Amino acid sequence: MNPKYLIGKLVGLAAGAAIGGYIGALIGLVIGAILDKMHQDGIQLWKRQAKEPKKIEDTDPNDFVVGSILLAAVVVQSDGQVDDLELSYVRSFLADQFGNDQMHNYWAILQETLKEELDIKKTTLQIKQTTSYETRLQLIHFLFGIANADYTIDDQEIATIKIISLHLGVANEEYESIKSMFYSEMDAYYKILELKPSVSDSTVKYAYKEMLKKYHPDKLIHLGEGVRNAANVKFLKVQEAYENIKNERGFQ
Repeated sequence: MNPKYLIGKLVGLAAGAAIGGYIGALIGLVIGAILDKMHQDGIQLWKRQAKEPKKIEDTDPNDFVVGSILLAAVVVQSDGQVDDLELSYVRSFLADQFGNDQMHNYWAILQETLKEELDIKKTTLQIKQTTSYETRLQLIHFLFGIANADYTIDDQEIATIKIISLHLGVANEEYESIKSMFYSEMDAYYKILELKPSVSDSTVKYAYKEMLKKYHPDKLIHLGEGVRNAANVKFLKVQEAYENIKNERGFQ
C-alpha cells in the first residue's frame, strides 16, 4: 500500500490513543480510516445501515465530531482561501466542546482534512445518515459561526452553507432562522422565529414557545456538555429575538 494512504490511520491511532487508551485508539482508527478513504478514492465516509429513522439519542458523539471537522473544512475553503480567524474559531470550538487535550488531536485531523478537496454532496449525505435532525441544525449554526469569525459572511460562504443545509435535509425556514441569528436587524429577529413582520402579537408569542422547544439545548445533551453549551447560544438568540420584537411592539 502506498505510504500516504497510512497517514489517516497513523494520525487517527495516535489521536485516539491519547483521547482514551485502547477504546480511544479504536475510535482513532475509525476516523483514520475515513481519512485514508479520502486519500484513495475521494470522500467515501463511514457507512451505516439505518433501517429506522434516527432518534435524537442515536447520534454518536464521534459522528458529531467527524461531521464538525469535515464541514468546517468545506466552509473554511469555500471562499478559496484559509482564513486564520476562521481557523481560530474552529480551534476554540473544538477546545470548548472537547477540552484542550482532545482539541489538539482533532486539530491534527482537521489539518489533514484541509489538504483534501471534499465533495460537498457525498460528505453531507453521509453525515445525514449518521446524525439526528437536531444535531444537523447545530452543525448549521456552527458553520455560520465559522463564516462570521472574520465579522463578515460573504456570498460564497452563504451559498456553501445553503448547499450543505439542503443536502442535510434542513428545512429552509430553519436554515433562514439560524442564518438570521448572525444579523442584528428587526427583520432578522422575525426570521429567527420563522415569522413575517405582519403577524399578530398572539402568533409571535406562540411561535416563540415553539422555537424554545425546537432549540432547547437539552435536546443535544447526549453529545456532551460542551455541545449543549454551544446549543444554548442558539437558544439565547431565540430569546433575544423575542425580547426585541416584544419591545418594538410594546406588548407583554
